[in-house]
Amino acid sequence: MQHPVSPAVVAANYPDFQQRPFPVAFESPAAQWTLADGRDTNIIRQLAHNPLEYDRMVEENSRIFRRQLVYLKATAASVFEQARLTGGAVQQLTLPGMDGQELKFEIVKSDNKGSSRQGMFSGHLAGNNDSLVTLAFQDGREAFTVLSPKENIFVVGEPREDGQVIIKDIDPNTYGVGPAQGDDSIKTAQPGK
Repeated sequence: MQHPVSPAVVAANYPDFQQRPFPVAFESPAAQWTLADGRDTNIIRQLAHNPLEYDRMVEENSRIFRRQLVYLKATAASVFEQARLTGGAVQQLTLPGMDGQELKFEIVKSDNKGSSRQGMFSGHLAGNNDSLVTLAFQDGREAFTVLSPKENIFVVGEPREDGQVIIKDIDPNTYGVGPAQGDDSIKTAQPGK
């Protein structure tokens, strides 16, 4: 007996969606930062592909301090492809932070199985073994998290388009802790445990 498979719900892009909606304000050899206030609902409308993404970003606003679009000149995939072609090893990557800040990421653990098209990596910021950095990429899209209490860096990068990331300066006290009105307690069979 075959079970019915429900198709994934995919919302169409806004008809006026733009690949590069904002001008570049800061530039480095690795990236270009825009200045648009990514918490403003008019800006979110330009960042979001569709109404579902718009709603998610608006809802997320209470858990972040800032949001900024960054255009990458060199994606993780391109760095690993270049290393593969030249026989080199990648031990460090530069990730964008807020407002032109560049974060040097030392790779400690790799799970890319020799592929330059996709991979997952973890490590820490250069010179700060107490920090945590994770990065996952597939082709030109990448996502990462940088947590460094010592340097007060709490940044999440999520993919927008190939070669673009939306950088979020997150509130570590509220981001990722569950619904704001929810009860996060763990229920057990025995009260008090």
